[in-house]
Amino acid sequence: MRILIVKLSSIGDVVHTLPVLRTIRYNLPNSYIVWIVEEKTREILEGNKDVDRIITINTKKWRKGMSLRGNPELDSGEAIPAIFRELMDVINTLRKERFDTAIDLQGLIKSGVISYLSRAKTRIGFDSGNCRELLNILFTNKKASPAKEDSHVVDKNLSLLKPFGFKEIKRDFNIFSSQKDGEYINEFLIKNRLIGKSLIVVNPATGWKTKEWGIKNYAGLCDRIISEIGANIILTWGPGEENMVKGVMDLMAYKPLVAPPTTLKQIVALLRMCELFIGGDTGPLHIAAALKIPTVAIYGPSDPLRNGPYGDNHFIIHKKIECSGCYKRSCDTIECMKLISVDEVFSAIANHVSKYQSIKVSE
Repeated sequence: MRILIVKLSSIGDVVHTLPVLRTIRYNLPNSYIVWIVEEKTREILEGNKDVDRIITINTKKWRKGMSLRGNPELDSGEAIPAIFRELMDVINTLRKERFDTAIDLQGLIKSGVISYLSRAKTRIGFDSGNCRELLNILFTNKKASPAKEDSHVVDKNLSLLKPFGFKEIKRDFNIFSSQKDGEYINEFLIKNRLIGKSLIVVNPATGWKTKEWGIKNYAGLCDRIISEIGANIILTWGPGEENMVKGVMDLMAYKPLVAPPTTLKQIVALLRMCELFIGGDTGPLHIAAALKIPTVAIYGPSDPLRNGPYGDNHFIIHKKIECSGCYKRSCDTIECMKLISVDEVFSAIANHVSKYQSIKVSE
């Protein structure tokens, strides 16, 4: 069987779909599986032997190129033809694969269109009550409905495999990093005399402003972790997040260690070496959870029952208010995040440190 998985982004969303890939490969070991994903998220799939081919697209680039506002490429008359050629290349690539089944795990119009254009005979997607954009249902011809108890997105994704009738579901996350990635992180730890020591990773940035807890809070929290627990902290960051980390450091009485520039694979290698992860609802949090690293997760507009760190050994801090679960990327008050105190987060960390004796204070 030739199967197309459609899950374009983001990092956390792709991580939450990995059990679908693992389950298909386990039950259909001889199947040919292709995953289409956004270019910026491809790296999380690389090295995974469960997938036979990764096809990448860049819908953000396409949208930007087709914008009529102040785009010099568009004015030159070159952008739209180039985008059209790229789009046709993707369509032709999909059609040449002659898929039997496409599974749309994104539930958006664009993912539905991709599933439809693949010409797969069977196109599986969510029902009208569970797809993220209602028009998505026009592009799939077999609908799946998650059970009421499938509250987490991982379990909702796995519900799309019901048409296959698999006898065994695998809730495993296969995330890989290379020896070279591990050596890069080891060199960093050796340089800072942290090899063999217990590490706590703190990731202050998120993809949405409404999910950010704030640099002042993180600065106060990190100072307390260092002064009261004596733990080794590493601040992690991604592209465009350098200023946030600098802001945290500038407000601190103590100076934590800051991670070097890292790829996704190098972040995976670093997280494998840490004992605890602290941060908001963002890709690194879900990578840590997939690696079975205990986490203290700070949640605001997203629903932790649906999008929280998956598995055991996680402590979620979330203030449920009237507008909880809004999933808004902009908000005038962001009250749900402001209600979370440094004392509350620190208490959760202290409890975790007490529970997991492997997290020892620095010597």
